Amino acid sequence: MPTRIPILRIANCCAVILLLAHLTACNDSEVVSYSIPKEVDRAAPATLPAGHPPAGVGSTAATTAMPALPGMQEIADAAPDIHFTLPNGWVDAGSTGMRKANLRVDDSDGSAEITALTFPGDVGGTLANINRWCGQVGLETINETALQEISAPITIANHGGLYVRLEGKEKSILAGILPFHGSTWFFKMLGDTATVQRNEPAMKTFLNSIQIEDAHH
Repeated sequence: MPTRIPILRIANCCAVILLLAHLTACNDSEVVSYSIPKEVDRAAPATLPAGHPPAGVGSTAATTAMPALPGMQEIADAAPDIHFTLPNGWVDAGSTGMRKANLRVDDSDGSAEITALTFPGDVGGTLANINRWCGQVGLETINETALQEISAPITIANHGGLYVRLEGKEKSILAGILPFHGSTWFFKMLGDTATVQRNEPAMKTFLNSIQIEDAHH
């Protein structure tokens, strides 16, 4: 007499078979891995008063800015706040994206952007960063000896830093580089040479006024 297999048992067996097939497919898929590059953060530029072009427009900033690497935005968000005195004639557009400060100045000769950013570590070293800036203003790269000619010690937020002056034919840079408890702050003015030169006293006043919230003191 043939053995009768209950319909319910048949259904259960089918379910088990389907489950095993599904698990096998999942295990097979885990063997292959894919690396998807993280999209660079493209935060909207700060809103400036009417007549001001967006950050980077009309300058080399748009094409030579330091790339935002994965995790940089989170580090910038976690960085301490800064306080400073805004020089006369400068416009404060507030912090945006990775910028802890986003300022601008215009005059009859042109315009300049002033930014404050912080990155972990030394971001490749002082000389490497200054040589990147040289490219932004059309200058040749420099060596350690020449570095001493275009820089000088400066105190920012009660910490020792470096003041940098790069004068190009059309564009120039004034900057303060500040190592700060395992990170590096960059306070940089980039713009038309005549405007940057005229605003050098204001830039130094700005750097002297900066205070960074310091949990280590």
